[in-house]
Amino acid sequence: MQDEDGYVILNIKTRKPARTSVDLATPSLWRVMALILLILCMGMVVGLVTLGITSVKQQNYLRAENKNLSGTLQQLAKRFCQYLLKSLEKGHNLGHKCSPCDINWRYYGEGCYGFFRHNLTWEESKQYCTGMNATLVKITNQNILEYIKNRISSMRWVGLSRQNSNKVWLWEDGSVPSKNVFKHPGNESENMNCAYFHNGKIHPTLCKNKHYLMCERKAGMTKMDELP
Repeated sequence: MQDEDGYVILNIKTRKPARTSVDLATPSLWRVMALILLILCMGMVVGLVTLGITSVKQQNYLRAENKNLSGTLQQLAKRFCQYLLKSLEKGHNLGHKCSPCDINWRYYGEGCYGFFRHNLTWEESKQYCTGMNATLVKITNQNILEYIKNRISSMRWVGLSRQNSNKVWLWEDGSVPSKNVFKHPGNESENMNCAYFHNGKIHPTLCKNKHYLMCERKAGMTKMDELP
């Protein structure tokens, strides 16, 4: 093509380079890779969470097993210690160091029992036991009744009383005595509102009377390191 002066005008158009198949596939490839990485990350997160939950469950299981094992060992140690103490008492020796009870207190079952020769009223006896972080003895079953019966011969206050003749008999913790351990005659005086133990039975009497007393408190852990 020529202009008016006879020069040739070149009509050159810039062409865009053709996109190859690799260029066309690049965005899709990145999307696939990103999706794969996301899936991998999510899988790792799920795996870590599962591992954490499994680890916690395992730790809880081991704690429970250790607790059960410790409880079993403590029960065995308690029985063996009580056997030793019973054997030593027959030989009129001092108690073994494995006992969880203080000196002058007797270890039996789940409790420590103190037998004191102080002539006190029922209320005074109650306060005496309280001062030693204990209570007047509560007889809940035949085993405890037989244990105390074989240990004492004198009359001893127990933690059983009532407010007046119209009220029911209650232990210090508010529980009602079993008929197997306390069968009151029903013809006691209106003022007989406290109870004592003698010759294997619990008897009602006047609270102002004075008798010896016996206290109890919960035993601690048996000293397993003191066992032979």
